[in-house]
Amino acid sequence: MDELNEQTDIGCQLHSMSNLLKRRMDSTIAALFPHTDNTISRTNGWILGYLLCHDDRDVFQKDIESAFSIRRSTVSKILQLMEEKDFIRRESVSYDARLKKLAITQKGREIYQVIKNEILETEKLLRQDISDEELAFFFRIMKKFKTNIE
Repeated sequence: MDELNEQTDIGCQLHSMSNLLKRRMDSTIAALFPHTDNTISRTNGWILGYLLCHDDRDVFQKDIESAFSIRRSTVSKILQLMEEKDFIRRESVSYDARLKKLAITQKGREIYQVIKNEILETEKLLRQDISDEELAFFFRIMKKFKTNIE
């Protein structure tokens, strides 16, 4: 592969898809929360969803870094802003004084409930006309992409 072509370049296609998702979520959040200066990001929504999905165990910053392939410094800033917005709080754990688990606040739960339907609707649109086999293949390929680039 010597020439890049936006139709066959993997990075270009992933970037394009990311832009489409970002645009959709940003416009939805702006419509759902018109008086908040869009202080709710799609990443905030995904992190809130992750915390709710894993509320049966302690979740730490490292878990967020790993789950979303985000650098420590970036996650630290995101979580700090989410704390300032009262979406989450950090709590000590009894078994290690150095660790602070992430806990979703009532406000965070309420915010997530509002945007959850849009996240599910977007996921439904993405999966439209895609068979289970195609989805399984897609996830296998995405896993390989991540492994190759890490």
